[in-house]
Amino acid sequence: MLTRIISAIVAIAVFIGVVYFLPPVCFTLTVAAVMAIAAYEITLGSGIVRNKPLGIISCAFAAIVPLFIGFPMLEKYLFAVAFAGLVLFFCAWLAQYGKVSLVMVLSSFFGGVVLPLLFSMILKIRAVPHGEFWILFPFVAAWMTDTGAYFSGFFFGKHKLCENISPKKTVEGAIGGTVVCIFSLIAFGMIMEKSFGADINITLLAIGALVLSVLAQVGDLSFSIIKREYNIKDYGKLMPGHGGVLDRFDSTMFTIPFSYILLIIGGIL
Repeated sequence: MLTRIISAIVAIAVFIGVVYFLPPVCFTLTVAAVMAIAAYEITLGSGIVRNKPLGIISCAFAAIVPLFIGFPMLEKYLFAVAFAGLVLFFCAWLAQYGKVSLVMVLSSFFGGVVLPLLFSMILKIRAVPHGEFWILFPFVAAWMTDTGAYFSGFFFGKHKLCENISPKKTVEGAIGGTVVCIFSLIAFGMIMEKSFGADINITLLAIGALVLSVLAQVGDLSFSIIKREYNIKDYGKLMPGHGGVLDRFDSTMFTIPFSYILLIIGGIL
């Protein structure tokens, strides 16, 4: 427990330093580095991709994709980069036919292009007025859902949610996590409204929070399926006591892109 607490404190300190004290470009570069690590975890680190060339290509693209989102002058070339990645992965398969499987190719593309595209939407949120505070929105959604689910499941959990995937999760926990998420995001929205004059539609925010909570739990379970399918305990050891990037940010892979969509639809950003 002490190790988990120390790791969390260090991570929070790094986050605060990068977001609130360093130039925005440092946040973009940090996201690029984090995505490169995530790509390594889902490919070579997990053992799903047992081919170094594919793993290296995946990590390289994972570091490059956030740059094409974080720097506006490069964004128009993003589709070209994603397409180039797809072609390159399949060329690697052709060149190593018999040593590389379709699962390896698709896993490499998933880690090198898809995950960075999803997670890097945080850079779009960061770029708007008061974005340094709005970027907390998807993380609050994911982590308050997780916290609410934990305590609700601990005190009231009786019915298993997905026993074959995550034995400790319960229906009561899922419901409790959703309720906590909704109230947390409404409170977050009201704080942003009072502090910065944001135009908040509470009804839309509540509905969006409901969806975000469900997505957070789907994301969590989805990455748990991968671990169970390939007998992986943790994706990595970057954060002692917490695991790797994908262990800590699994649910945010879904909450970040939807948060951007929600805030755009709601006219908040």
